[in-house]
Amino acid sequence: MIIFFMRWLRRGVLLAAFLPGVAMAASIQALNYSSHEVNYIAVEKPGDTNSGGGGDSIRPYGQGGSICCFSVPEKWHADLKVVVVYQLSEDPTFHSETVSVPPYPDGKGGDIWLIVYEDGSVGAVASYYGPSRPEWPGKIKGYPVPTKEYRDERRKQKLKSEKATLVTLEKVLLRDFNILSAEDIKETQEIIKYQKKVIQSLEGNP
Repeated sequence: MIIFFMRWLRRGVLLAAFLPGVAMAASIQALNYSSHEVNYIAVEKPGDTNSGGGGDSIRPYGQGGSICCFSVPEKWHADLKVVVVYQLSEDPTFHSETVSVPPYPDGKGGDIWLIVYEDGSVGAVASYYGPSRPEWPGKIKGYPVPTKEYRDERRKQKLKSEKATLVTLEKVLLRDFNILSAEDIKETQEIIKYQKKVIQSLEGNP
């Protein structure tokens, strides 16, 4: 019981140092405005690695879920900072970056939003309002939207994959034609026909 109380007291002291005044509960959300796959992103209080929350993964130009739990001051102050811990798919290293939290819009605290930008940098805002609202304090307004370059690259990769699948199906049909049943041959031919339609669609030829 005494050990539990001491741990609770220690966390309370750290919280008070991080959040002067009254603290309020906040969920953790994350936005990825980049073409990078985010394998992990979380938030900590400066100087306290045991205070972390989050741990979401986010696809490129995606949004994570709402994760419990963190806390922010009820009133914003100029020294308010958090530590964003993150790891991108192309880099196995876990990075920790201390970032400043901008003023609360309309003076209202809210969820802590962790943000990944295209250049690989990160940020954080605490906001009662979401990215689609005009009050949103983030540098980028609105939810992430894939760029045309990213969409074109994804289409190119998808087309390459579907063509490889088609080649494999045709080779299997040719190789095993004499040992397949009439039903299996017909089913494989239907799959090949469908595969060709998928490729035509990706190539922009309906």
